[in-house]
Amino acid sequence: MNKMWARSGVLATVAIAVAALAAVPAQAAQLSWQPAVLPLPAGADPAGHGFLKASNGRGEYTGSFIVDGKLQVVSWRGGKPVLRGVPDGFEWAMAEDENGAGTVVGTAIDYDTGAFRSFVLDATGFHLRETPAGYREAQTTAVNARGDVLGQVFGEDPARNGAIVWPADGGAPVIIPATHQYEIPLDIDDDGTVLFSSYESGLLWKDGSYRELTAPGFRYTSGSAIRNGVVVGSASDGTVAGSRAMRWNSAGVATVLPGGDAAYALNRAGLTYGTAPVAGSFRGKPTTWFGTTPSGDLRQPGSYPSYQASQVTDNGTFAGIASNGPLDEGGVPVVWRLAG
Repeated sequence: MNKMWARSGVLATVAIAVAALAAVPAQAAQLSWQPAVLPLPAGADPAGHGFLKASNGRGEYTGSFIVDGKLQVVSWRGGKPVLRGVPDGFEWAMAEDENGAGTVVGTAIDYDTGAFRSFVLDATGFHLRETPAGYREAQTTAVNARGDVLGQVFGEDPARNGAIVWPADGGAPVIIPATHQYEIPLDIDDDGTVLFSSYESGLLWKDGSYRELTAPGFRYTSGSAIRNGVVVGSASDGTVAGSRAMRWNSAGVATVLPGGDAAYALNRAGLTYGTAPVAGSFRGKPTTWFGTTPSGDLRQPGSYPSYQASQVTDNGTFAGIASNGPLDEGGVPVVWRLAG
């Protein structure tokens, strides 16, 4: 397929979705996001027991699911599951992210040694990333549009743990030593800005400098995802009741997302996924916003009582899982699309 045609098609789809949402802000809360359970490959556990975490933004998805007794990478191409397996010598592979070029990143584990290795998966297969000298292992978190890969490195001494960025151009990896308590890399923007969580606040790192995410009236902040300089996450006064879903614009100005207690993912158009509090439950109700306007709840997939999204794709869908059991044990792959 011609790449320019494909890109134009994606941009047109995004533009249509954005226009539809922006045109009816007063009715946005009435939008209906309808679920569809994706088919699993032959040999898969019927309960899935996996996670759908990634998309190329063109209606194709990638995750990891139990197939033939192993957690393996599965992609959906043209609506059909494609088993992509695990890197040679490994028995477990968790896909974490995918960019518009279809580059998938994740972490593999060798059961015999317990070793973790970061991998990149493209049209030519799996490519393992070398763990830098002086570190015992590396894990992968995210990939941006140009192909920079974000991860975390671990030393024998936890004080040496930090973030790592493998540049898309193949240059030497950049190590970002942890300088804040409980500093964990979460996401990487297209300009190379890295989003971290830490003990008291979300952090943005760029070219060696940090900037805190602040929210007036709140003591703690936490970012979850970044796109085009916009961050979504949460802020709290230190109590469960005080948790609010938040959006920071590219200038760092915080806005409460109405009705939410946390936000977890967004796409480049500003469509956002998060949760709204449910009385008597520690797990929130999956809901959405466009910009800062509520844009409807995700509908329950069939009879599955538990469900959540992990990805907002650039063509305006939500990808995640549903389960009859605990969601931290995985589930079946689900995509939510705007009904209409």
